[in-house]
Amino acid sequence: MDIKHVVVLMLENRSFDCMLGMLYQSDDKFDGLTGTESNTWHKLDGSQQDIQVWKDPTLDAKAVCVNDPDPGESFDDIHMQIHGLAADGTPSTGGPTMGGFVDNYMRQPATTPAAAPYSVMHYFTPDQVPVISTLARAFGVSDRWYASAPCQTWPNRFFVHTGTANGNLNNSPTHFPYEMETVFNRLSEANREWRIYFHDMPQTATLAKIWGDMFTSHFLDFAEFVQAAAAGTLPAYSFIEPRYFTDLFGSNIPNDEHPPHNVAYGEQLIAAVYNAVRGGPGWKQTLLVVTYDERLWCNLLASLSCQPSGE
Repeated sequence: MDIKHVVVLMLENRSFDCMLGMLYQSDDKFDGLTGTESNTWHKLDGSQQDIQVWKDPTLDAKAVCVNDPDPGESFDDIHMQIHGLAADGTPSTGGPTMGGFVDNYMRQPATTPAAAPYSVMHYFTPDQVPVISTLARAFGVSDRWYASAPCQTWPNRFFVHTGTANGNLNNSPTHFPYEMETVFNRLSEANREWRIYFHDMPQTATLAKIWGDMFTSHFLDFAEFVQAAAAGTLPAYSFIEPRYFTDLFGSNIPNDEHPPHNVAYGEQLIAAVYNAVRGGPGWKQTLLVVTYDERLWCNLLASLSCQPSGE
């Protein structure tokens, strides 16, 4: 296969289990959900309650925004989520049990709305997220593609762009300037074109090595990606950043799928990216990867190639 264009769309903070865990029946060929998985909630009063994975069949305005509030994302939070609690109620130092998600969720600072223990155990069914599910079935999906680090957005995105987080565990405190060598610099050195297509505030703008490219054709609005795909002028490497924030007028809604953002907008973005590539003349020479930067359950990500079996 003669691949001339690589396109990476990186969304936010959703796990394989949450988005695609029910794509197929879980067996030795597919490491998905069985529907019987659970976490034990160790309540502060000493009692316990098992919280099982669940789906909301209605998919109403509330369900598309689960988890609300957002689970903890720091290194310490995710350590508890993965390793669970010791007998004395402190974070375990033993091996990973994947049993601490409910406990950590219910130990987050109080919010409005208040956290419900079952929220963090929610998953979507393929009919509820039809875009990513259809693409995963038509092309390819990785059920064991792990996030680079058990921590927040910035370190994981740094790994994608630089191969390291430079020792940073969380988004804050910040350590500007971030001067790690980047894949973008290496592409320039090899005389390969690259572009970062974004919606509002590109997180890649934190990388000092490419600050000189910020006001050039290397950083472009997402609409420019759609146009380039249609014209067959995509660069060798395209990295797409979603919309992270609601704008001042409330007319542009986040489409990054970061809880509690509405996953339907993320579905629309995935469809827009796929349709742009599929409808362009470079379709058969393009590799499209749809992934997530970090998440909690299994940190498993989805990979899609633009060449289905038999085509």
